[in-house]
Amino acid sequence: MIQLGRLEIETPDHVVLRYDLAGGGNRGFAALIDFVVATFLVIGMIALWAVLEAVLPRRLFLTTQGLFVLVTLVVAWSYFIVLEWLWEGRTLGKRMFGLRVISADGSPASFTAVLIRNLLRIVDFLPAFYGLGLLAIVLSSRSQRLGDLAAGTFVVRAPRPRIDLLSLRTVASADGPSVEVRGLPGELQRLVREFVARERGLSDADRRRVAASIASALRVRAPDLTGSDDVELIRMVARSLRATGDAAHTSGGSEGGAAPFRR
Repeated sequence: MIQLGRLEIETPDHVVLRYDLAGGGNRGFAALIDFVVATFLVIGMIALWAVLEAVLPRRLFLTTQGLFVLVTLVVAWSYFIVLEWLWEGRTLGKRMFGLRVISADGSPASFTAVLIRNLLRIVDFLPAFYGLGLLAIVLSSRSQRLGDLAAGTFVVRAPRPRIDLLSLRTVASADGPSVEVRGLPGELQRLVREFVARERGLSDADRRRVAASIASALRVRAPDLTGSDDVELIRMVARSLRATGDAAHTSGGSEGGAAPFRR
């Protein structure tokens, strides 16, 4: 979903992530910083070439000029590609101005997407400093330059997205079994919801470790479920939270007892 200046993404776990889209101003300043850095890389390559000119035979030096120009361009362009790929969508300029590149599902942009958006940077740069790119950002409802449109990427403000837990619909079916747990603190309810929202992004070891910690607290209030699988127990409690509409109680963070969940 796109609102003016905002991007909303619903994950496969039905959690809504909200991002603030970056405008042309901050992106322009970040690009300026990045081009300064890239220019220094080019200057370093030219200095290296001057050293090679002094030590290489004249004939060899002349025959490798074309190759050196190509390598210099690759090094300058690799600055954008490598950093955005390995640094979660950030270059030095983007980091300074609190920006990063994400894909359409909210995850860091893949190498292919980063490669596409940066190869098209030369088109966005025309006819002068990001002329077409800035025009596309202004006209696009998603503040995307041409490279972003081709790669399916967005540039957003870097702080972690706000997670709308009230929109959570658990992975398990709402018609599945639920469990009655009495006196469940609001903080524990929040942990249950966040675990269900994020469990697919955890490794198996981390999922088991986190689930065991939450489930041990739940079993104090549901001792008859001692033999239940940790993850499934948490999902059953999450279904009950969803069914009984206790989300407002959880978001308030109250530590008092919650209403009993239906079985």
